[in-house]
Amino acid sequence: MFFDITIVGAGVVGLSIAKYCSESGMSVVVLEKDSRAGEGISSRNSGVIHAGIYYPDKSLKTEFCVSGNKLLYDYAEVKGINHKRIGKYIIASSKDELEKLEQIYKKGILNSVTLEFLTKNKMKSIYPDLNIEAGIYSPSTGIIDVPELISAIEGDIQHNNGLISFNTKFTEAQKTTSGFKILCNDGNDFIINTKYLVNAAGLYSDLISKQIDVLDNKHYSSIKYAKGHYFKYSGSHPFKNLIYPLASEFSSGLHVGFDLSGQVRFGPNITWIDDIDYSFEESLKDNFVESIKKYWPDIESKKLQPDYVGIRPKIQKKDEKMKDFSIISSKDHGVDGLINIQGIESPGLTSCLALGEHVKHMINSTDDALT
Repeated sequence: MFFDITIVGAGVVGLSIAKYCSESGMSVVVLEKDSRAGEGISSRNSGVIHAGIYYPDKSLKTEFCVSGNKLLYDYAEVKGINHKRIGKYIIASSKDELEKLEQIYKKGILNSVTLEFLTKNKMKSIYPDLNIEAGIYSPSTGIIDVPELISAIEGDIQHNNGLISFNTKFTEAQKTTSGFKILCNDGNDFIINTKYLVNAAGLYSDLISKQIDVLDNKHYSSIKYAKGHYFKYSGSHPFKNLIYPLASEFSSGLHVGFDLSGQVRFGPNITWIDDIDYSFEESLKDNFVESIKKYWPDIESKKLQPDYVGIRPKIQKKDEKMKDFSIISSKDHGVDGLINIQGIESPGLTSCLALGEHVKHMINSTDDALT
């Protein structure tokens, strides 16, 4: 079997790359070790469409989040995917957080995000039950039904004659004169020949990198696992929008989130772990309650219940600052036809369509250079 492009990983990023490449006329196959798409990072996050406020200007995270925000809303409208432009408030709960809040506002404006800075009195008129000294309102932040998004992108791939091969493990890739020879296993070993290879394996991207024979280990990162817990709340509450207390340098904080049915959840926290483990640590409940009470004193702890966990594929260590998305090609690692993608955590969901377009352009520009 020969394909123009082989993509490892059927999360929203891998699927989006397959969507755009198949639309441009390339023959595409996506290799996925699980029985369905999006079982890893994609289905275990907050489902938030981010605006691009927090990230360094001129970073890939900012570029893809800002452009991806519009692409995702437009795509959801066209495809009838359930979503809601619910809006988000970033809040300071004490006076010593005001300076940091102002810095976030300035960064968001620098990133061309539409924002409104709100005083304590204005925030109290909106959320009288919360401890808020000031807030930032982001009208373009929203939520989306991730399974519906995944299904829609899968449909596009199939419509364009792309193939998604489930229950298929990537075993190794060997460089050839025309591209790569890939050994796969779906219960039986088989070989795929491909011109381009894209590693979009998320949590497993370092393991896949090791299995590409000509890729030097200095050109990829080992993945560090950051586990995040979400608790759901069963009682009445004051929330009408997403609420984000100020994040620390290493954590996004315990946000107030919603699903499309209106279920409120809090999270994620961050716990650094050595192995992929989706078990829920219910002992964290007291920590959640204590943190939430800083901005919502009336929370009833008995109504807070375990929901789910997700794991982010970090390429930085616990004590390092946030790193940008890593999307490297032959000009970086010297391997023709290989695009290696790592560290696609938040805002990866928001960025997925923009990232898919970007990789398609990378491949097209390579083709142009070779012709």
